Amino acid sequence: MPLLEQIRHNAHILIGDYQFADSVQKEVLSLFNKGVATIPKDKTNVKCKLHTGFVWEPDNIVFKNLRSYISQEIETFYAPGSRTDGTRNRLECVNFWGMAYAKGDYAQSHNHKPCAYSFAYFVKSKWYHPPLVFDDSGYKVRPKDGRFVAFPAYLIHHVPKNRFNEKRVTVSGNFIIKTELEGEINLT
Repeated sequence: MPLLEQIRHNAHILIGDYQFADSVQKEVLSLFNKGVATIPKDKTNVKCKLHTGFVWEPDNIVFKNLRSYISQEIETFYAPGSRTDGTRNRLECVNFWGMAYAKGDYAQSHNHKPCAYSFAYFVKSKWYHPPLVFDDSGYKVRPKDGRFVAFPAYLIHHVPKNRFNEKRVTVSGNFIIKTELEGEINLT
């Protein structure tokens, strides 16, 4: 009978800062203040009071630019979709959502399969807010306004409970590798 063993493994994550962080923060906070449709806590691994839908503001130019920048960084760092003929399949951002973690809010351990890559972006946070924690390694990424973390979507991660009164505001997204042979994939 086969035996399933859990192992720790090495995986690379990409951490960077977005130069137009102020415009993203202004846009997210403005939309949150106007009010957005939210997902109930029992429908997601993220247990926070404000969690937008998974296809949030797809035509917003500020968010398009952020997704494009992170996609380019993933392309540069990981070179996903490289083919033997020298061409490359393209990345496509299929999900994008926002969250505001109030005091007591958290995210359960989860991954983003079947997507290829995921990212978290810190919109408004303090260095002492809960980090993004990768379960296998225990590696923690401390929040910083304008910082993004891109990683293979299979990595299990979580966010501990926010113990502070200030909200920890983030946006996240998922990328697939789009091949010429695939039709449209609905991951919402």
